[in-house]
Amino acid sequence: MIDVWILGGYLGAGKTTALNELLRGGPIAQANPALIINEFGKIGVDGALVQCRELTRFEINKGSLFCICTKTDFLKALSNIAGSGKHQAVLIEATGIAEPVDIEHFLTEGPHAGYFRLRGNLCIVDAAHFTQVAAYLRPVVSQVCWADAMIINKCDLVDALQLKMLRTILETMNPNVPVMETAFGKVAPSFLDHMTHRSRKENLVSCAPEQIFAVSFSTNQAVSEDKFMSVLENMKSSILRLKGNVAFDSGPIFVEVVCQSVNRRPAVREISSQHKAATAFTVIAWNTNKEFLCRQFEECW
Repeated sequence: MIDVWILGGYLGAGKTTALNELLRGGPIAQANPALIINEFGKIGVDGALVQCRELTRFEINKGSLFCICTKTDFLKALSNIAGSGKHQAVLIEATGIAEPVDIEHFLTEGPHAGYFRLRGNLCIVDAAHFTQVAAYLRPVVSQVCWADAMIINKCDLVDALQLKMLRTILETMNPNVPVMETAFGKVAPSFLDHMTHRSRKENLVSCAPEQIFAVSFSTNQAVSEDKFMSVLENMKSSILRLKGNVAFDSGPIFVEVVCQSVNRRPAVREISSQHKAATAFTVIAWNTNKEFLCRQFEECW
């Protein structure tokens, strides 16, 4: 049987960082795992951020893994993994706005039936921002309630009292599941051994959560840094997530927006080489006009 783990959690919680940590050592890393990377936007940024470039990976960018629009691609990936005979594990990173449902029945459909065993749904929780977004975005709550185990990440960004309060909230929402506290996505591979998957029955959703959409941008034109940062400031209440390379006049950098916090670091070469553009990023937004958002960013170059 091929063991399957799902990594869920809201946008920016640290899923890709945790995935990289799991691939550095332990039983999963030794099982030649196949990766299924699910993103809401068309530009596969997370796939480029996975450090183990030699691993087999499948990128599903049409929508949420738990949405009916991706079912065909997901089943095809499973068939390819089962047919190769090379993998003893599968790690699935779900998009951060996914409304989770049980995909266990996917593993028993078609020619790959009997090859897979769902070990659990691991939810990565952003300690610094969870309570800010849980009040108005249903997927944030659903991801915790559906989890078979939880990792509270970014614990270095909160004090002891805040962490205690958050843990009480999470354990009220989903009691009796293993919980681990960490920072920088440092997940101990042995933690997964404590997970037990709970089967549930619920139909796939047919679309993304209401009022949420993704737009991907790519260009080889130089981007005005002043205009770009002005757009981020003016639309900060509508931008849930932004990530990717942006080629400013001063040079390309990787820009990441999480809960109105803007972070910068060196550009990720794999993103530009994959998309043949110096600037390639995705924006996930809500409660705004899609055409208006597109115009705002496109006027930066």
